Amino acid sequence: MIIYGVSPLQPQQMKGRLTLFSPRTCLVVAALSVAWTATPGGALKGYLQKVPPEPPALRELRHQQVAARRAGPVIMAHRGASAFAPENTLEAYAAAMDYGADGCEVDLRRTADGVLVLFHDDMLDRLTEGIGPVNQFTYYELLALQPRFTCGRATAETRVPTFAALLVLARQRAMLLHLDVKEPDLEADIVRLLDAADAWDHVVAVNEWNASRIRQHPKLKLLAYKAPGLQEDRRDMDPTAVREALGRPGNMILVDDPQLAAQELKRKPYQPVRLPDDLRCPVAPKAAPHSQGTQNFDVADCVRSFERRVPRSRTDSVVELVAMLKADFPERNQLNGDAEEQRRRTERVIERAWAAQRLGWQGYQLAGLEKALEQAVVERSLHRDWTLHGLDGAMASRALGLRGATGSAPVLAAAFLRVDPELRTVVNPQWSNYPPAWADFHFKMHLLPALGQLRCEASKRFLQDYVSMSEAAARELAPLMFEEATQALLRQELTRDELIALMKSPRSAVRGVAILECLDHPNRARRAALKSAAPWALALPHAGD
Repeated sequence: MIIYGVSPLQPQQMKGRLTLFSPRTCLVVAALSVAWTATPGGALKGYLQKVPPEPPALRELRHQQVAARRAGPVIMAHRGASAFAPENTLEAYAAAMDYGADGCEVDLRRTADGVLVLFHDDMLDRLTEGIGPVNQFTYYELLALQPRFTCGRATAETRVPTFAALLVLARQRAMLLHLDVKEPDLEADIVRLLDAADAWDHVVAVNEWNASRIRQHPKLKLLAYKAPGLQEDRRDMDPTAVREALGRPGNMILVDDPQLAAQELKRKPYQPVRLPDDLRCPVAPKAAPHSQGTQNFDVADCVRSFERRVPRSRTDSVVELVAMLKADFPERNQLNGDAEEQRRRTERVIERAWAAQRLGWQGYQLAGLEKALEQAVVERSLHRDWTLHGLDGAMASRALGLRGATGSAPVLAAAFLRVDPELRTVVNPQWSNYPPAWADFHFKMHLLPALGQLRCEASKRFLQDYVSMSEAAARELAPLMFEEATQALLRQELTRDELIALMKSPRSAVRGVAILECLDHPNRARRAALKSAAPWALALPHAGD
């Protein structure tokens, strides 16, 4: 009966791994983001919010297949196979199963209108064109946001999925589930949907925070991890580390990419199964309830007001957006004042961030525009709330990357290297044991992908210096970002010898990213580098297979 593919349906076409939208496509992408998912009546094409019934014969077979998977060894894919499709999407979960996984780790949040969705971050900006906390926006508003990345199985309609839709997919694929409950007060709805799907045996792991009721449920039967952290530092692409982890006591391993572990277990490399046909449904517009956002400030309401003020349909708004970005803001580093002053200051940070984001996505042209964005990077705002700290500079750096502003690369590199002494005013006492520059992580995490988009010698030199930096030196600048820096570096023009150096790096994060990217986006230099430095990887399937 086994079941790595589960059912012999038709394959879906693979198009490649993770790719940022190019500057040339930004205007088109932004203009079409809502139209791509529109359905009659103003609704958007979303995902199921209720679990449909299941025929008894299929239910019985499914439970048998789940039991066979639970017998192990179990490969769990972190957020799905996020190299083959954007993380926490149905396409990523399906790809993980196709490439030999037994299940997936999923991240659960709730929208402002009460829909359980799958999204890792507190904030929208890393993965979508949105700004603000996920839980302050309605599900309809999330569906209207264009994802920042395109890759593999993602289509124009790929959006944030619901937990209900995931459970339908999990039933089809006998998929095991590791639930990471990201917020409190979600348990009643999670339990209700697991009951409706009759899917308790699918759940093999649950995080310890926000989920005490689920962990005590009599139907829950947890499994033990052999090595829960193989996805960290891309050790899932290290044959020695994978073999060692599989040999430990326990049932499961957790990886970002299941291919190498599946190969070690002698599983077939690729068994494609189509997504179920009934996962999608129209989602109608819905008034957003007031949400108690960060520090009782509703970022979503603020963003909605800016969207009404400068709607996306206006093609002549560049001057107004630049004015919003450049307007005098002497209090950007003034953290004191009464509640009303702090509210006005927070609104100004969000206004600057929103304007910068729009200036990147919509492809505007205006003399001095890129200088204004550079200035916003240099003068990013301080804020005691980490979700808002530096958000204006982060969105400005992203805009420069999208615009292909290669002349701005030195500005972005200098911003990453800077350790601002003023950060002492925003450091949370809870994190006082970490270097002060870590308070800038939300800002700096946008600088590396922007530098990757700027294909020039200044970007390449900075990224090469960073991936070669000692861990001690890198930790003084930000939480370690070697994986992100390697992804950015591989967007530059690299020689065969430079690629080999990455594949032979002493850091598994650098090695793993380099091997996967060269495997999936080969050229003459990359194929030669793989043959020299990691010939074992050539036996793995790649995204074009």
